[in-house]
Amino acid sequence: MNVGVLNESNKIENRAGLTPSSVSFLVEKGNTVYFQAGAGLKAGYTNEEYANQGANIVFTKEEVFGRSDVVLNISPLNQEECGMVKKDQVLFGFHHLAIAKKTLIEELLEKNVIIIGYEIIQDQNEDLPFIESLSEIAGQMCLVISGHYLQTSQGGSGVIIGGVVSVPPATAVVIGSGVLAKSAVRAMLGAGAHTIALGSNMEKLRELEEVTSGKVITLIASKYNLERMTKVADILIGAVLKPGERAPVMITKDMVISMKKGSLIIDLAIDQGGCVETSRLTTLEHPVFVEEGITHYCVPNITSAVSRTSTKVLSNVVTPYLLQMGELGVDQALKGDSSLARGVYAYNGSLTKKNIAERFGLAYKKLFQGKRES
Repeated sequence: MNVGVLNESNKIENRAGLTPSSVSFLVEKGNTVYFQAGAGLKAGYTNEEYANQGANIVFTKEEVFGRSDVVLNISPLNQEECGMVKKDQVLFGFHHLAIAKKTLIEELLEKNVIIIGYEIIQDQNEDLPFIESLSEIAGQMCLVISGHYLQTSQGGSGVIIGGVVSVPPATAVVIGSGVLAKSAVRAMLGAGAHTIALGSNMEKLRELEEVTSGKVITLIASKYNLERMTKVADILIGAVLKPGERAPVMITKDMVISMKKGSLIIDLAIDQGGCVETSRLTTLEHPVFVEEGITHYCVPNITSAVSRTSTKVLSNVVTPYLLQMGELGVDQALKGDSSLARGVYAYNGSLTKKNIAERFGLAYKKLFQGKRES
């Protein structure tokens, strides 16, 4: 199998699709890796390191798409990249089709591609291996971001997260109760913040209390509770995750207006449209904007800021799937691995996720007719 790795640095993406270590695993099993020059530089890996492990260094995206059976992407493909996709190719990476442009989806479907999304691969226990691994990083990043943007010099309220003797800690309000929320809650509690989590799933809220030994305050995410908690938040973290769907808007503009001036919003759900009404996409180069006196941090590829660690995590998770696809072929790997099959957005020209098809008014076809749908 021929595997291609894109250099996505022009999209302000610092992570690479594979590490040299993963390249060596793939090559040892008879696969060929086409690696676009410079793709690993921002993660601290040189072209020579990849070449030494057997990768073929190519110099354009056209070469990657032209020579590869499977193309790995970190950021969703843009218009230019979609134009380079060849017929029957496998696109394996973050796609977030729920918020993609319909024209791009239609263009890819016409090319009969298989689209597999890292963000919706899900095992039998409903765990999301890619999302969970990156969530650990994102949770810790929330601390770094909060500590910086709460500073007076950054327009923040001038409070310290953990507080000091005679001065109470900052209040961190986390919206959500799943894997993203759990990571953010742990990070905030670890820094000494007064931490409140609001979610709609009682069982997950109970799990949050158990894993934090009752240190986190949990509430049902009703409009009444959301309105009350946003008013006291120094840090508001939107961590609502619905795999393969657009994130629901939980925090309205009126709630944002009611927040303390100089407070901070970190919308971790921005990859899927955002869960705060006032959120809009930002970048690592220009990560924040201020609206209604509140600083908004809405970077979709937040873990790209720590590219070395994130690249290792993504590469470690994706490599077993690639080895399986290389050994069995893509179709047999999908038929034999239900978690990988759950990650399929499109198969041979048809959308295989009913919610995506309905959202865009496109045809839906169940993956592998005759088999029970995952």
